[in-house]
Amino acid sequence: MRILCGAAAIIVGLAASGWAQENEPLPKDSSNPKQAFYMSAADLAAAAAKLPARPSANTTLLERYDASSITALGYRMAIDRRMQPQNGNVHNTEAEMWFVLEGSGAVTTGGKVVPIMKEGKVAGRRIEGGTVHKVSKGDVLFFPEGVPHQATESNPSLTFLTFEVPRPRVEPR
Repeated sequence: MRILCGAAAIIVGLAASGWAQENEPLPKDSSNPKQAFYMSAADLAAAAAKLPARPSANTTLLERYDASSITALGYRMAIDRRMQPQNGNVHNTEAEMWFVLEGSGAVTTGGKVVPIMKEGKVAGRRIEGGTVHKVSKGDVLFFPEGVPHQATESNPSLTFLTFEVPRPRVEPR
């Protein structure tokens, strides 16, 4: 019995260690979950101005923990800046909304995410097919779970206020 308990403890310890190394830390509430969250346009602009100048940069503004969610995240609000090149994405367990704060360009939705191959290796992902949406400041895009999406053009960048809403964990029947 001691050997069995010791083996179980080692397995749990290794699994937790693997989770910590391979995944981001579990989300934590970033503000009081019993109060409304407010951020002025000036504060949003200041947060966006602090993003590093690289093809993809973001900062989390608001985050809520939810143990019933597949990812332990109830929802997240962030500022994202996208410059080219970008990868196509699809989230099977999360809906996402983008509100364009600055810039203009194009976002492709739908279709199929396919690998980009270079020298026999996967170098990225792109959307094949889909619908191209020309976007600019004030536009809103919503991607239900399972809908591919990709910022396919940016002049010179697109800055979004993003909302991520993971789905609840489904209990086995």
